[in-house]
Amino acid sequence: MTRKVLWGIIVILLVTNATTLFFELKPNEQVSPSQENQAKPVKEEDEREPVATIDGTEITHQDWLTSLKEQHGEAVLEELINKEIVLQLAEKNDIKIEKKLIERELSLMETMQTITDDKTIQTKREQWEDQITYNYYLDELITRDIKINEDTIKDYYDSYKEQFDFTETYQLSHIVVSSEAEANKITKELKEGASFSVLAREYSNDESTKDKGGYLGYFSKESAYFPSEYYEHAQKLSSDAYSKPFKTNQGYILIKVHRTLPGITFTYDELKNQIKRQLALDYVGDSYSPKVLWEELNVNWMYGD
Repeated sequence: MTRKVLWGIIVILLVTNATTLFFELKPNEQVSPSQENQAKPVKEEDEREPVATIDGTEITHQDWLTSLKEQHGEAVLEELINKEIVLQLAEKNDIKIEKKLIERELSLMETMQTITDDKTIQTKREQWEDQITYNYYLDELITRDIKINEDTIKDYYDSYKEQFDFTETYQLSHIVVSSEAEANKITKELKEGASFSVLAREYSNDESTKDKGGYLGYFSKESAYFPSEYYEHAQKLSSDAYSKPFKTNQGYILIKVHRTLPGITFTYDELKNQIKRQLALDYVGDSYSPKVLWEELNVNWMYGD
């Protein structure tokens, strides 16, 4: 994983955590099963009511908001200003980012998820795309005046172009049993509507994944310790489909493909601007701040200059 991607992931997580302090789910908003398991229900907000009562002592809604503002207000407001400045300057400078670069980072982010329904993944991808696009715009704005020789860009592409590719990747679960008869029995139960994860917990011999419903994670043909037979069978399956039993040195295997992320490759023209940004950032270093862009627009905020 490149430094660019790693820092992008860190920023997304930090922004998500900060924003969570200020926003709650609306009472009628639909919540996925995974969210229900992770979050406690939130009562409908009434600013006239205390947000907590401790042995008769109330913490008011205003007390709560004031504390949030004092502890996190400046940082969150600065982040909102930074985003607006970057978006305005990106439009003003007609900055365009190669869509395949954004799709590649979205795929990398998705490989860090567990089994998730399509609606939740789509929501997450929209959130990630906003932050990823912001990061690319910021990099372009910060490095726009730095000149990089095209021969240097071409040499970098020739040496490292494979690092930008995203290999076709599958999200898999498996069931491992000792005999063909057991595998055929499981196949029959699957055809009758049984849950793959439930059957994995009941029958699988793989102790490391059994309690997780056979869940393995995301794999590609480049993944270490990944049996080639798994990849060969996964290629033949659509999302949310399972294989016929096949034999390996582990025993008889059934795999299920939860999601498939298609491969992404790039031409030189598609990567040229990204490589230029990446090389230019080496001159800038990691300590740059969006605040250097504030002087390009008229910014007034409650915390002063």
